[in-house]
Amino acid sequence: MTSVVDAAIAECLSSPDSKYETIEQIKDAASALHQTHACSLCILRFLQIPFGPVYQDQDTPLYEQLGLSEQSAEPCPVCLGILSHDVARQIAEKYTSQDFDAQQVTLGIEVPKSIYVRHRSMQIFCSANTMTQVHNVVDVKDTLKYLVAQQLANHNVAVVAECDTQIDIAFAHAETARDCQFLVDQTNMANSRVAIVAKLTACSDAEFTAHFASPPPHVTTRALVTVSTKRASIFVGGRYLKLERNISQTPFIVEGRRVTEHSVSEIIGNPIQQLTKCDSYNMVGSGREDADVRMLGDGRPFYIECINPRRTRTLDEDICNIERTLSTTNSPVQARRLQVIRAQDTAIIKEGEENKTKHYCALVWFAHELSQEKLAEINDLGKHEIVLEQKTPVRVLHRRAPLTRPRKLLALAIEHIEGRFYRVRIESEAGTYIKEFVHGDLGRTVPSLAGLADSPADIFELDVECVSLDFPPATI
Repeated sequence: MTSVVDAAIAECLSSPDSKYETIEQIKDAASALHQTHACSLCILRFLQIPFGPVYQDQDTPLYEQLGLSEQSAEPCPVCLGILSHDVARQIAEKYTSQDFDAQQVTLGIEVPKSIYVRHRSMQIFCSANTMTQVHNVVDVKDTLKYLVAQQLANHNVAVVAECDTQIDIAFAHAETARDCQFLVDQTNMANSRVAIVAKLTACSDAEFTAHFASPPPHVTTRALVTVSTKRASIFVGGRYLKLERNISQTPFIVEGRRVTEHSVSEIIGNPIQQLTKCDSYNMVGSGREDADVRMLGDGRPFYIECINPRRTRTLDEDICNIERTLSTTNSPVQARRLQVIRAQDTAIIKEGEENKTKHYCALVWFAHELSQEKLAEINDLGKHEIVLEQKTPVRVLHRRAPLTRPRKLLALAIEHIEGRFYRVRIESEAGTYIKEFVHGDLGRTVPSLAGLADSPADIFELDVECVSLDFPPATI
């Protein structure tokens, strides 16, 4: 350690920006700083010694080399105990305990605003004690970043300027919460970090010391730290099939009671959440069918946003295993083309809302059996585009605006099954209410199948057979 301290002092003396000419000057400055109860790292900062091994080692050899007594047990009045190897170790251990697989992180650090006042107080103290002007003091945040980076490196995690994972480190110190109050009272300014730093920059030494002591007064408590990690979402896209009825797309809960036992999002999303270890997830589908409607064919496009995932690496095979497990266990919900997608690819779902078409197959009952002539008439009409005027259905008026929307049927075909039951196939643009087209919704959809058949009608079963949207795109 002695050689480390010697090397740091030699580097300081040889720097063209150094204000010190001899080691005795450095020792005198260190002694004056030590008398303020500043910690070893704040002494190094205000001596303007650059980052290096001397910042990483324990304090005793540093004090011995500089001729100082042991550090006071009191918290540092400059950094409020923030600059501590123990604090840095605590932060690193908190991150690693959260089981993120990120090999790179950024650090977001928030310190008490009183830190800036106490920094200025110490600058003034240094100038008043002929320790030269200290305008290039190493920033407290940068020092903490350096310490935390060294601790994280022990866990093979690198601190970088920009990436998708950020450790948020926030300090609070109630004891010094009113240190900035004189600045607020003087200028009636906002009590924000930016405003306080700006006022401190404009404030003269005499004006400052008229309201705040220099060196900074002692404190009896250390700043408290909270650590959290946030990571950019990852997205899993695919197509789902719903092979049974009475399954909603997302949990269907009314007044705290579940209406359907299962949902598509939970059947697919829960294993994805377990895999990625995300905090939560959101499912977004390319439209949605009612709970009593099956989704067949090649499925409905969807994606799941995994929020704050712990695991994002080497997911492809495990994602495929989820798809295979749903298939081999005969789950009522299946997934196709399940894969990790890029965030920008999710826009395809939104963009496709107005352009996609859907194919339906319905089992329809009519009050009267339809003649062959009437069937032929409807089938001939269905070979051409039919424009509907649909008012917001009665069944959703409680949650949707009462509007009239034009909707297109691109194809319509009907065939007799038996008795008064018929199979109806429909191709429509997105946003068409198929059930309301069949029975007319009390005249709110015009024309309706019931109106075309001159017979009251009701829909017994409905299946979606195709959603014509290319998603996930084959290039992913």
